[in-house]
Amino acid sequence: MKVLFIGVYKDGTGWGNAAQNYILALDAAGVDVVPRAIRLNDRNVEVPQRILQLEKKSSKGCTHVIQNVLPHHMEYSGEFEKNIGIYYTETSHFRNSGWAEKLNLMDELWVPNSQMLWSARHSHVKTRIKTVHVPAYIDKYKRQYEKIYLGTEGSFVFYFIGEVTRRKNLVALLKAFHLEFTTDERVDLVIKGNLTGMCKEETTKHIREMCNQVKTNLKLYPDISDYKQEKIITKYIDNDTMLRFHRSCDCFVAPSFGEAWCIPAFDAMCMGNTPIVNNCTGLPEFVNNDNGWLVDNAEEPVFGMAHGFGLSDLYMGNEDWWNINIKHLRKCMRDAYENKRSDKIASCMERREEFSYEKIGEQMKERLNA
Repeated sequence: MKVLFIGVYKDGTGWGNAAQNYILALDAAGVDVVPRAIRLNDRNVEVPQRILQLEKKSSKGCTHVIQNVLPHHMEYSGEFEKNIGIYYTETSHFRNSGWAEKLNLMDELWVPNSQMLWSARHSHVKTRIKTVHVPAYIDKYKRQYEKIYLGTEGSFVFYFIGEVTRRKNLVALLKAFHLEFTTDERVDLVIKGNLTGMCKEETTKHIREMCNQVKTNLKLYPDISDYKQEKIITKYIDNDTMLRFHRSCDCFVAPSFGEAWCIPAFDAMCMGNTPIVNNCTGLPEFVNNDNGWLVDNAEEPVFGMAHGFGLSDLYMGNEDWWNINIKHLRKCMRDAYENKRSDKIASCMERREEFSYEKIGEQMKERLNA
């Protein structure tokens, strides 16, 4: 068996990061894998040296193909024994798009969470589907990382990492934080955010305006300067520095309306930072109430996503996503702040071993041979 892996592993996105890990997991399991990149942007990002070595191999003689691309780019080829598609969604269905037609051409589909299987069936996808979690190089989380100066010494630090889009629902976190904690409590909120097409100065301004708007509308204090000031970071940091950033904080919060996987939340769990996440889509695949907190939500129509992957037929109002319960989010944040529980941290260390290259790679190998 020789596997051609086509994916966006040089794009510097969450999808690209996951693609890198899938390739390296196949390699760790002893699969003869040949990666080929497609590009959807012009970013220059880190690519593991092992993947660059694997790229040098010839694709001649490949018996299987894995296409880790947007479904409208997938094509079936009779030259391969098995055509496999890997894709991601975060709402209740994608019936508005033409994705089902393409996905139904594949011999098999791999998705990172069980909710996506339900979503696919509600979108008229009939192809065989298997849940295959996103793997990770677990040893990197076991190293000692020097903390980064964040100006939060002596405080318990909640933090957020992600693109500041409507789906990420940062406003819910801002509401919960400022409603729950008074200005004299030793607690801080750090936001590591980015916005596509904006420089770091523009992104910082956008996030600061969002924070101030929330404070103005909460009307808890006479002036927004009376509130706690969020720490905002918008510059690019490399993978090693990102893990130092995780080590410098205490509790990751993901209030998103939906996440197919969420690598920052996964990294936080693996670093022992007991994530607080919305109990929907891919997040419960690795976070539970033993190693973090799952927050209640309400299913509601998608609203406010002007663009989804650059397409006009995703994230439409007749799809649903999951709005986090702010009262329950506040309760979980209070519990995390007052009780930094060693049992939850220990559970993180245990849980992360289930997602190693070796374990997920063997699962992928079994699916290829099935």
